[in-house]
Amino acid sequence: MDGIGRESEVARLAAAHAAGTRRVTESLDGALARAEAAQAGFNCFAALDGARARAAAADMDARIAAGQTPGPLTGVPVSVKDILDCAGLPTRWGSLLFAAAQPAASDIAAVSRLRAAGAIIIGKTTTTEFAHSPLGSSPLNGLTLNPFAPGLTCGGSSSGAGTSVALGVTPVSLATDAGCSSRLPAAATGTYGFKPTLGLVPHERVPDAFGSFIHLGLIARSVADIAATLSVIAGPSPADPWSLRAPPLAPAAASLEGSRVLLWMRAGNARVSREVEAATRVAAQALERLGAEVVEEDYALAAPDPIWSTLQQTNWALRFASTSAEDFARLSPALRAGIEAARGFSALDLMRAQVARAQLFRGVQAKFAQYDFILTPCLSAPLVAADFDLSEPLVIDGEAVGPLRAEWTSALSLFDLSGHPALAVPVGLAENGGPLAVQLVGRWNADMALLSAAAGLAAEMPPPVCSATGLSI
Repeated sequence: MDGIGRESEVARLAAAHAAGTRRVTESLDGALARAEAAQAGFNCFAALDGARARAAAADMDARIAAGQTPGPLTGVPVSVKDILDCAGLPTRWGSLLFAAAQPAASDIAAVSRLRAAGAIIIGKTTTTEFAHSPLGSSPLNGLTLNPFAPGLTCGGSSSGAGTSVALGVTPVSLATDAGCSSRLPAAATGTYGFKPTLGLVPHERVPDAFGSFIHLGLIARSVADIAATLSVIAGPSPADPWSLRAPPLAPAAASLEGSRVLLWMRAGNARVSREVEAATRVAAQALERLGAEVVEEDYALAAPDPIWSTLQQTNWALRFASTSAEDFARLSPALRAGIEAARGFSALDLMRAQVARAQLFRGVQAKFAQYDFILTPCLSAPLVAADFDLSEPLVIDGEAVGPLRAEWTSALSLFDLSGHPALAVPVGLAENGGPLAVQLVGRWNADMALLSAAAGLAAEMPPPVCSATGLSI
């Protein structure tokens, strides 16, 4: 692959397998050993599937020896978030209510495409309960730790995906993103988290297919690995009405020369910490060195959180409308609080939120008539504690600013609502030892142009080194 793909670990590993210079079983055994060590130390897997993975690897080696080339991801080990169906593994959603779930009968489309391309699923990564929280714990699986600083959150809701990729277990993990769930864990673990254009990767089992803003995303150790994997899982599905569009084109050249970048330091939140602002300005300067013109503006669109909360909490309330009082009491406190809030919404409240979402989309679209990319901080402040109380306000530089969801992740939630492709790019470490990251956003359906630009930025700002890693794929 030109530009982005030259540094792809995914492509390198697949090519070595296909050429017979490295056995798939060797790579798979290494990945499973790393997974077991990561699970013991950091609790990032909901389930490992060693027996089936080893059988698939042995079969693939036999096919390669017979002259077959299984696909562009030949023998690449990957993991999948435990809210997505993988045939033969239960989908437990991080919830005590699904602790005894039966194995899924079939793969979702994206998992099926990964397998068809030759990838080997090694297991399912931890998630917050029903993917509701920006932190990293669930009633079923407990706390997933941050490999940079165990006392800090690893982010959510794709908690195990970020941690396992940061630890080098696999080069890439399939995740989701409805309210920051791929980009936040990536930002928290010094990895790259990608949310594609809404529908580019089909998510055909979402109940509200037409009103959904749940994206399938990727967390990886490089932009190149995201591009290599995206080319496999993207494309339409007849079961997802959002997915009626062509898969991405081949990546463009990585030059940012002559491009225009809009910098929003805030996106409906009250303030940004001094550390985060400084890191974001360093990233803006890196883009300027690459030839981009960076223009800072004040954010003047609606605050994303009231819109997001109305839509997402209503979705939760629908999901648990028939849940018994006994089971309801077993849910996470923050999830229960969101459901209870939604029970007070009217149909008019829901419709207003849907209209506000459309207006937000159009406001972002108007900016892309003037700019090629948008740059924001990923988070308004450095990582919070792993045991942060979601009922307490976020404190930024000594000032309590409001609820964590509204004030910490608003720049991420914004683009879930608008559907634009967005990528978390690591830019260093905060004083508390946790990673810092910025978000680069592109036009609808310009995912590869975004990844190309992000690859340039990543080359200027290499990710922080995690002392817990050092494991080679």
